[in-house]
This record gives sequence, structure tokens and C-alpha cells, in this order.
Amino acid sequence: MTTLPAAGLHADALVVDTHVHGPRFVPQPFRSLYRLVNRRTMPADLGFDVLAASGVDVVVGTAVGDPVVTRWYGRDAWHAVLTQIDQLVAEIMSVGGSVALDVAAVRAAHTTGRPSLVLGLEGADAIGSDLDRLDELHRLGVRTIIPVHLGDNPIGTTSLPWQRYVGPLPVRRSRRLGLSSFGRSFVERANRLGIIVDVSHADPTTTMAIVEASTAPVMASHSGARACDDFARYVTDEEARAIAGTGGVIGLWPYFHRGRGVRSLDTLLGHARHLVDLVGARHLCIGTDMNGVPGLMDGYRGEADLSVITEGLLRIGLAEADVRAILGESFLRVLEAVTGHE
Repeated sequence: MTTLPAAGLHADALVVDTHVHGPRFVPQPFRSLYRLVNRRTMPADLGFDVLAASGVDVVVGTAVGDPVVTRWYGRDAWHAVLTQIDQLVAEIMSVGGSVALDVAAVRAAHTTGRPSLVLGLEGADAIGSDLDRLDELHRLGVRTIIPVHLGDNPIGTTSLPWQRYVGPLPVRRSRRLGLSSFGRSFVERANRLGIIVDVSHADPTTTMAIVEASTAPVMASHSGARACDDFARYVTDEEARAIAGTGGVIGLWPYFHRGRGVRSLDTLLGHARHLVDLVGARHLCIGTDMNGVPGLMDGYRGEADLSVITEGLLRIGLAEADVRAILGESFLRVLEAVTGHE
């Protein structure tokens, strides 16, 4: 049983959003065009100034390294990623926050009431065939990487190519499904450096191969349970058990657009209940995809509504310790396990 009401618990807990983007990650005028196309459902762009009022202490802010975004920068993909990292750092600094390289830095910032940014990359296409770029990303502070985003790449294959997000367009796979030999080397290097490998967007074949190759916990920062809804972006029970078997976490994701995702809070809570029963609350987190999605579930307009998820988790009977785990402690456990050697 909880000893705090939902609002008090949300304020007291160390809250982590395990997957967000900065408000400028797609350059203008292309961002405005994207908003125009999705004007009926697109949530407002949010800066990191919303974090304090929303009770969010830490965000995993991700640059995007695949051509869906990098092509709009007018330079090569690597420089597009570096520009986005600079944007994220400037955004957190503008609200008095800091970049956190490990859990100790997160907790130190939290004691002073300052927000933290853990840097991430979504889509490792920009590294090309140069694994040394992983070392450079680590030096810059990147601690989570999603190898495959909205298209197949030399590392692995995606669960849902970008064309299928916008409609039933034909998609030709660029290669055989699964993790490549280069992809296995990628996972090994990430493990050695202390970078969390995030299997969000990977197809089941790639996900299971990453789990098998990894010697450290992996995560799916923004996903759901495929047993609750047969959406390609969600993990199967087999994948969920495999991710949890590494010590990793699976993120509840309040995405809904064109009939895909979780339509309402109750639907999201159904995913939470299933995954808690399957793998336990210590293997769940929350990844909202702030600034990165064209639609959100009913009753959730953005980071300021994150506390409604806290209230819902309590309402379905989860203990306070389990809710604290989902709100942030589970992710911090993984971050500590992966980066603790530093």
C-alpha cells in the first residue's frame, strides 16, 4: 500500500523520462511542414523548461542519426548528430540543468533540485562503418543508443519502416532481417564503453540477437506489450522476458496516432499490468517520446500530464515501491549497471 497520494508520490519520486527529443531536432522549415501534415493530432513542441513543473527530474534526450532526420540538415549525417547533441546540451543548460554521465551525477543534481540530461542517440546510421565513432559519442556524454530507427541499416533491421507509419506503402527490405556481424561488434563496443543498447524500433529477430550478444542490461525505452495490442513497435512476451533477463527495462509509451498505440490511460495501464505480471515492475520505465510523435493518447497532452500515469499506476493496485521503480529507479538501476565501471 502507498503511504503518499499520487501527487505527493510523483513529487517525491526521482522521475525519469527515458526517451525525449529537443524541440529543434528537426530543422525549420521541415518541422513546420511536419506539423502542418499532422496538425489535427500533433502535440505542442516543448522545451526543457517544462520539466520542473511536471515533476520530471531526468530526461534521456536523444539525437536522431538516421536519414529521416539527418537529411534535412544540409550536411553529412555525423555533423547532423553533433549539432543535435549541442542543441540538447544547450537546452538543459538554459534551464539550469546539467548533463549526467552516471547515476551519481543524476542523484547529485536531484539533491539540488536541478534537472539532468542523459544523452542518447536514436538510429546509429550516422556512425557508418566506423565503430570508433562510438568512442567519440561516449566522450561527448552519450550513454544510450538505439541502433536501428525507422529504416534498416548495417547494424540490424527495424520493426516498422517509416513508410508504414504514414500508411500502407510498400517497403522493400534492404537486407536480411536480424543483427549483422557488424551489429554484434557494435553491441560489444557499446558494452565495453558503458553505453546502454536500446532495442526500441528493432524487429524481433534483431532484438533477440542484441539480447544474446549483450553482456549488459538492454532496454526498450518506449514500447508496449504486443500481447495487449498487435502493433509491430511493441515487444512480444518472449522479447519482454529476454530484455528483463538481461536486467533491462521496457518503457511505457503514451503514443497514439491513426489507430496505432494506446488510445487512453486505461489502455496504457493494461500494458503496464500485463508487463508487471510478466516480468515485474523493476523491469518497467516510462518513455514519452516528447517532441518526437505526431499524436498522444487521450488525456495526455505532454510532460505536464505525466503525473496522471503515476495516479493510474497506483489505481491499478501497484505498491509505492513498484511505482517508484517505474517512474525512475528501474532505469537508474540499469544506468548504474552499464556505466558503474566508470
